[in-house]
Amino acid sequence: MVSRKGNPGSVVGGHIGIIVGIAAFLTAVANLHGAEKPTATAPTREASPKPEHHLRVAGVVLKWLRADKAANYSRAEMLIIAAAEDGAQLVCTTECFLDGYAIDDKSIPLESYRALGEPIPTGKYFQRLAELANRLNIYLIAGMLEADGDKRYNTAVFIDSDGKLVGKYRKHELGHELVRNTPGTETPVFESPFGDIGIMICADRRDPDLVRRLRDGGAQLLVCPSGGMFGPTSNDPIVQARSKENGVPIVFVHPAEFLVTDSSGQISARTILGDRLEIAAAEVGGSNDTNEVFFFDLPLAAQRQ
Repeated sequence: MVSRKGNPGSVVGGHIGIIVGIAAFLTAVANLHGAEKPTATAPTREASPKPEHHLRVAGVVLKWLRADKAANYSRAEMLIIAAAEDGAQLVCTTECFLDGYAIDDKSIPLESYRALGEPIPTGKYFQRLAELANRLNIYLIAGMLEADGDKRYNTAVFIDSDGKLVGKYRKHELGHELVRNTPGTETPVFESPFGDIGIMICADRRDPDLVRRLRDGGAQLLVCPSGGMFGPTSNDPIVQARSKENGVPIVFVHPAEFLVTDSSGQISARTILGDRLEIAAAEVGGSNDTNEVFFFDLPLAAQRQ
């Protein structure tokens, strides 16, 4: 089942629920919930029911504010909390949600751009994301600019429900980003209670060999925080092809689109939300600031006893 929740500060249209499914997802999964944390903050309202033996995934479809980490974090935090309150177990942001994909604006002075990066896991906003995941008892995949010595990486971090860093993935296919960022070289696959998860970022989805390496590494679900191309003409057939080639579902989260493809390459859920990737500060709360949390209940093949 897919559903959606709007940001109270956004202007959005009416919403409908769509009953969807994905055939054959995982071959081995752990208990969906595990032990409850005594210190976790309980949701302030009752979560929507989800089907048994499903993983509830939430995509935070949020417009960027260029180079404003404080504002981007505050905006995303509200939606992440809303996702947890509605039962999400795995939440994913867009590519570089934290810095607002500042690499796209080369007029930003180099040192100002570099200062937007932060070390992982000691950086200020990574720590805030980790604390949030722990408090809400969720798994979180979040895009950010990573600082590692003199190098900067377009990175997605994977944080568990205890607020611990499971791992990180660095974008490989950089294109115009190469003038300031360093490409990643590894394709890690991460264990989770829901099965093994692979991450790719944006243009990485266009590389069949890279996606195949994730599948060969054991990935049973692929998550793609993204920016750039979106929609049924330029993006969706690419994501569908990667799912079909590898027999793996893909969850794609973009500032203007939420997409889920099943293991046969069919589209299980798709919503286009506006035509903008970024907005100016003066547009916050206006008609261009269309932000929502989208949910998808991903069927799990089995539960580990």
